[in-house]
Amino acid sequence: MKHIGIIGAGISGLVTAKTFLQKGYLVTILEKSDQVGGVWDKKRSYAGVTTQTTRDEYAFSDFPMPADYPMWPSGPQVQEYLENYARHFGLLPYNIRFGAAVKRMNYDGFLWQVKLDNGEMLSFSYIVVCTGTFHEPYMPELPGMQSFKDAGGIVLHSSEVASEDQLRDKDVTVVGFAKSATDIATMASDVSKSCSLIYRRAQWKIPRYFGNLINMKYLLFSRFSEAFFDAHKKTGFQKVLHSVGKPMVWLQWRGLELLLSKQFKLKQCGMLPTNRIEDQISCSLGVEPVGFFERVASKKIKAFCTEIERFEGRDVVLKNGESIRPDLVVFGTGFRQRLPFLSLQYQQRITNSKGMFSLYRNILHPDLPQMGFVGFNSSLFTTITSEVAASWLAATVADDLILPPAEEMFAEMARMEKWRNDERPIASEFSGLCVAPFNFQHLDELMRDMGLRTRASKNSVREFFKPIDPKDYKKMLSGRPKVF
Repeated sequence: MKHIGIIGAGISGLVTAKTFLQKGYLVTILEKSDQVGGVWDKKRSYAGVTTQTTRDEYAFSDFPMPADYPMWPSGPQVQEYLENYARHFGLLPYNIRFGAAVKRMNYDGFLWQVKLDNGEMLSFSYIVVCTGTFHEPYMPELPGMQSFKDAGGIVLHSSEVASEDQLRDKDVTVVGFAKSATDIATMASDVSKSCSLIYRRAQWKIPRYFGNLINMKYLLFSRFSEAFFDAHKKTGFQKVLHSVGKPMVWLQWRGLELLLSKQFKLKQCGMLPTNRIEDQISCSLGVEPVGFFERVASKKIKAFCTEIERFEGRDVVLKNGESIRPDLVVFGTGFRQRLPFLSLQYQQRITNSKGMFSLYRNILHPDLPQMGFVGFNSSLFTTITSEVAASWLAATVADDLILPPAEEMFAEMARMEKWRNDERPIASEFSGLCVAPFNFQHLDELMRDMGLRTRASKNSVREFFKPIDPKDYKKMLSGRPKVF
């Protein structure tokens, strides 16, 4: 019996462990925290965080979210859901080792030798890395930052804002325009003495309800909506749509921009993006915190479209020549994807000179023996892309899925890298690990590799227009793989 070592007990680690357990393998999850959740661990998530994906879509195929959760569940609710998932499928308490931080790993030709921070050595016949795309908080080092701290100023990463009390009655400055930055700025505007937001450029955000009527899932989470993006591999419909149908595609995107501009009053806010929305939509697509643009328009959030040049004691000097004097600066500047426990030779195999990951199907690398990655295919519905990736990887380990020759995998990886660089620069986000907006295309590819259906029913019209339904994949993943 192979012993599978899984690094990380977040969404991807839990579903991977369940998948391998159900195939009869011995499984151990190594989790450096003292609880499951990964990015949803309350020690890593900021106060007030919610999902960007709606409740019924942000679920595993065989474990729906509770119906009494709100449409956009809170961070603590997602944490509770993941704990219940781990308990339901027997992962707690026996298959997870908490407080087990991996220091380094080495493959000896037969097994992976894993050293923990406490010096303990473990051996595994297969390793699955599930540290995901939110591994290490990133905060830039700016000139004079230490002088700001020495003068009594506070600097935090967004993941360190555990309570709104940290913002209360302070002059707060938030840096960034992604989800965490705008979430925290919106929260701060209600409890702080003053709130300012510093951002390099405005980005498109989407509402929970388009036109205050239509749930975002109907316009973003379907095969129909995905068809309007210029994919590297096109279906017959997409080939027509992006040739003779190009004017319709252009009108659709410009119409959406006009709708968002009017709904959010972006011109009045001074936040009308200059980039096309179809070029931006990716894993970093932000859902508007309710009331964010209203607060900007009313000056409850004072917005500066510039960057910090330097700190001078308690003063923050901006590149536009202005200075502000906050008590607290919060950097909503995201995360870095690092694998410090892998030796440099392994890291260099799976990343290029720009630090972008290069993995076959975003799951494995032909030159890394007995190792796979789940959750390195971030999407707009990560629960399902991780679940299908875990099934795909387990099928390769069990020899139910025979991989192509290494040269074919390398050729496919090179094609994907060239397409990302030449045709879709936004794909470099998350170190090249985001498959959005081509979520269904990625899922279909993995399902076909396993010889499984890509549609849950024969009603092709309904399948084309309906939003993603995790329960469909419970049926489809239970199918028998074809013999290769």
